[in-house]
Amino acid sequence: MSDEPWDLDPVADAYDAAAALDDAISALGHDGEQRPGQAEMAAAVVTAINDGGTLLCQAGTGVGKSLAYLVPAALAAASGRRVVIATATLALQDQLVTKDLPLVAAGLAQRLGRPVRWELLKGRNNYLCRHRWEEHAQHQLDIDGGPVSAADIGRGQQLAEIGRWVRLTRTGDRSELAVAPDGRVWSSVSVNSTECVGAERCPQGHRCFAEEARARSARADIVVTNQHLYCIDLFGDGYLFGPHDAVVFDEAHQLETVVTQVAGLEITPAGFARLASEARGVGAGGAAADAVADMATRLTSELEPLRDTRLGAITGDLASLLEVADGRVEQLAAELRSANSADSANSADSADLERLRVARLAAESLTALRVAADPPAGTVILVEGRGRLRLAPLDVGDLLASRLWGRQACVLTSATLGPHFVQRLGVPAADHTYLAVQSPFDYRSNALLYCAKHLPAPTQEAHRAAATEELAALISAIGGRTLALFTSWRALNDTADALGEVLSDIRILRQGGDLSNTALLEALGNDSATVVCGTMSFWQGVDVAGPALSLLAIDRLPFTRPNEPLAAARREAAGSDAFMTVDVPNAADLLAQGAGRLIRTTVDRGVVAVLDSRLATAGYRARLLDPLPPMRRSIDRDETLEFLNAIRELHDR
Repeated sequence: MSDEPWDLDPVADAYDAAAALDDAISALGHDGEQRPGQAEMAAAVVTAINDGGTLLCQAGTGVGKSLAYLVPAALAAASGRRVVIATATLALQDQLVTKDLPLVAAGLAQRLGRPVRWELLKGRNNYLCRHRWEEHAQHQLDIDGGPVSAADIGRGQQLAEIGRWVRLTRTGDRSELAVAPDGRVWSSVSVNSTECVGAERCPQGHRCFAEEARARSARADIVVTNQHLYCIDLFGDGYLFGPHDAVVFDEAHQLETVVTQVAGLEITPAGFARLASEARGVGAGGAAADAVADMATRLTSELEPLRDTRLGAITGDLASLLEVADGRVEQLAAELRSANSADSANSADSADLERLRVARLAAESLTALRVAADPPAGTVILVEGRGRLRLAPLDVGDLLASRLWGRQACVLTSATLGPHFVQRLGVPAADHTYLAVQSPFDYRSNALLYCAKHLPAPTQEAHRAAATEELAALISAIGGRTLALFTSWRALNDTADALGEVLSDIRILRQGGDLSNTALLEALGNDSATVVCGTMSFWQGVDVAGPALSLLAIDRLPFTRPNEPLAAARREAAGSDAFMTVDVPNAADLLAQGAGRLIRTTVDRGVVAVLDSRLATAGYRARLLDPLPPMRRSIDRDETLEFLNAIRELHDR
């Protein structure tokens, strides 16, 4: 492998890429089909890898973008290149390594002439830590004769299940567990990258699951990971993935958000409370731990009046409080270090290692406090939610320009990746290719975009009741089969309550109730007389194919709240044109993501109903409509009800 991918022999040309794609599709058997646009995308990916260039590809739903970049990745691997694929969701990562890559490798075996090796690499805290399991976690939830709560019993059962699994697993990856353990249980048997004391110090380091995963990935031709971990490595030491010739970002519309999270930091009361608790748990800290715990209470009080605001700088009482916190955390870190034995650096003693782990947590806290005391230029200082002080970069473009663009081939793809992402991500204007590949689905025949233009504006008090009545009529016409998306919890709960009163023969389920998100989607698939109401986590990544989902309702256009601090800072930086350059593009992208939940296969049929009249009346409506699939459009309620009734009759035959 070369540091300069353009010095290598070409991976293939467009003809070879198309032929290889045909081979891979043939390997799918009855599940394989030629898709318009897929070969065009594959050829563009091959060109980007050959030239070491940057490709942004908007690939509509149904194009088959996974194969369109996996086939070129396999061809690249056969020519001696190394490719990293970074996705935004664990579900897609698992699909790539367990289903898609094996099929591609089998279909291209004769053409490639040698096996292609791939591995999945996740963050360290996704793998069980053998040391914490064998030396600590098995005992920390034991009950010493005291009252036994249902939660204690549940955690004990989860630990017992983990114990059975540990004896069988080869990877230690938590995704293998049949039932996901709760956060407290898993944190007791895992460590994050900060807490890890290092394989050379850990008595279990020679058989560490996370280290074994990293060693396997270092030998792989194709590494599948998540965008968060890739960006941590990108802005860190760069040792996780090592030299590679190309990176593919799938679900790339989320890259800006991921970079904003990774490049920023948080200081929270919960962080101080956890540090103090962990120090007490390893028998260290004493008064120093109590002093750090006190910072949690004091920070909560200090941040409460500043909730959901943007600070020009950290000054006054807050600055003084963080200075005190720095001293207290430093004192706790010193006591943790001094509590270790004189030769603790090379000790395998469990207590020493646990204290070292907590000392590393303290060091991370100190780093955050000292960055907050002197933030880098271009940093936005926010107070979010219930007591979270957050520092985030105003613009991720400069960060990516300094670390990513031009260093290897970069392919970014998503169903919603408009040209404006070039500027938002800092992609060099003269050094990239942009490609838009349309979906092969027959949207005009199978889908209707309905805007309830007659409803009161969302800013009017009458809107909620009118929108709920409209939604109930649409749901009745289709007999359930509905995913309703909301921009706030209050709107979700008020609407779900009202629907439950008027739709007695249809089950109304809501996010945040007794069922997990996964269980909600399963319920929608199993019973046609079901409505699922969800907030933002259901706007992206949800895939309910077939007649189970025939109505996708959106309560209002997904504009960011005016008082959301980071968005406000970016509006201010954009100047007088902020609404059209910041708010409208963001809302358009999210609206397209939400609408994209409806049609997932060639036989799907349904209605996207937007209960916000602005989509039909606002002067910026064309910008919102542009990224949506080319559905037939209507503002006629009777036409929409007729369309839904026809779909219901088709499903009920």
